[in-house]
Amino acid sequence: MGDRNHKSSLHPNSELLLRRPGIGHNGGPLDMSWEAWVWRRAVAKAWKTPKPEIALRRMARAEKLGITYREFTAVILDTGTYLSTALVPLGLVARLWHGPDGGIAVEKRPEMADKLARFGGRLLLIGDPLIHGKLSPEALSSLRQSLSAALPVSVEAVGLRDDVKGLLHAAAVPKQEVFFVGTGFADVAVAEAAGLTLFKWAHEWLP
Repeated sequence: MGDRNHKSSLHPNSELLLRRPGIGHNGGPLDMSWEAWVWRRAVAKAWKTPKPEIALRRMARAEKLGITYREFTAVILDTGTYLSTALVPLGLVARLWHGPDGGIAVEKRPEMADKLARFGGRLLLIGDPLIHGKLSPEALSSLRQSLSAALPVSVEAVGLRDDVKGLLHAAAVPKQEVFFVGTGFADVAVAEAAGLTLFKWAHEWLP
C-alpha cells in the first residue's frame, strides 16, 4: 500500500537518460542488411591505412596544398588522381583598380598573401565579370603577369567565373586535380557547376 504513495527522487526523464546511446552512436537504428554490411566493409577496406611511405607522401602533399590528409586521400579514392591545383577568386587575394595609364593596378591582400607564401601547388585565379568586367584574353594575360609580380607565388592563369572549364582547359589541368578555395555559397555553386572534386573554405585553408 505504501508503494502507491512513494515518490521517486529521480527526474521523470531519468530513465530515458539511462537508456541514452553511448558516445559515437548516431541515435538511429543500426542497419543490419546485407547491403549495409557490404558497404561498411568496402569503406573500411578503402580507408585502410596504407604503407608508411605512402601515407607520409600523401601527408606532405596535402600540407603543401593547405588541405587535410583525409581530404587529399578522399579525392584519390574517388577519382584515382592527386590534387595539385587551387582555384581561388581573384578578389580574395588582391584588390584591382584602373591606373592613370589605363592599365590595371594590383594590391595584394596581406592576409591571403601570407597563406599563398606557404602554398606549394599550382594557382589559378578567377575574376567576377560583374566586378572586374569582361576582360579580354590579352587583358587577362597582362593581369596574370601583374598578379605574379605582386603575390608571393606565381599565377599560372587567370580566367572569369562564368568560364571555369575554359580556364582549366587553357591551363591544361584536369578538373579532378583542382580544388576550389572560396568564402560563400556562390563559390560552392561555381565549384559544383565545374565538377571540381573538393571545396575548401578560405578561413580553413593553410591555417
